[in-house]
Amino acid sequence: MTTSPILDLASLTLEVTNLETARSFYIGLLGLKSTHYDPECGTLELRVGEFQTLRLWKPLTRRANNERLKSVQARGGTHVHYALQIPKGSRQDAQNLLTLYGVNWQEIDLADPSPDSGEEPDLGTYFFDPFGHGLELREVSLERTDSRFPAVPPVRPTQDARTIPIVGLREVALVFSHFENMLERLPRAYGFAFAAQSGNRAFGQFTLGPSAEKDGQSTPRRWLYGWDPQVGLADMLGGEHVTVGFFADVEAVRARLERAGLEHLHDKYGLAVRDAEGHVFEFFTLPRELTPYDLRPRAP
Repeated sequence: MTTSPILDLASLTLEVTNLETARSFYIGLLGLKSTHYDPECGTLELRVGEFQTLRLWKPLTRRANNERLKSVQARGGTHVHYALQIPKGSRQDAQNLLTLYGVNWQEIDLADPSPDSGEEPDLGTYFFDPFGHGLELREVSLERTDSRFPAVPPVRPTQDARTIPIVGLREVALVFSHFENMLERLPRAYGFAFAAQSGNRAFGQFTLGPSAEKDGQSTPRRWLYGWDPQVGLADMLGGEHVTVGFFADVEAVRARLERAGLEHLHDKYGLAVRDAEGHVFEFFTLPRELTPYDLRPRAP
């Protein structure tokens, strides 16, 4: 089995129409910390856990929100469905806060419904942000002994009873109009680990880790989903022209891009490439603090 060069989910960029509304929702309700705010460039960056980033971009006339990514035509995604991790046992409190803030939500059991599956409930809480992005909260085990633990650990924030305790980005769902081509291209051109395909709809699942594994209850692993234009759970849509970042073995991904003949940006920050469907993928080296000592690059 080929080892995937994709290590984890690093960042997600969303399109918003009002930065102040975005600040109120994502900082006031979700408790994310602002690391960069530039109204002139139409950008707000928020830290998720310690090493993941949520970027919010307001489209500007004749200007790029990010000059570095201008050559690959990066945009914030529209109507993106994505999931956030919360600590196991905090679901009810999170739902209470959503109600308190006047946010409509619904709960869906994602476990196999067949009587003989033997699966326990796997509950997701779904709601929308003020810009039409579909959010999901999934409980996650914070036990480091879990074999599914990702490269970037979910980190419990300092508890604030007024905000939902977000510990990490969990998943992103993207739209691909040419679904079968996507299933072949993502593993070949970038190295994503194909995990599963739904039997009753065009829905593909990729594990953001060294090898494919099953999604499930409380898994701390992160995921990329791809589906054709369709309404998914809780009436949510996959995102269009989404910019997504991944921690990866950058040189291994670069070699794949060159074999596939894909033009890409390669600089000191990492790789960036525009996919055939208009999504922009960024690939970053794992933060030094998280790189095993024997795998760290040595000084010349």
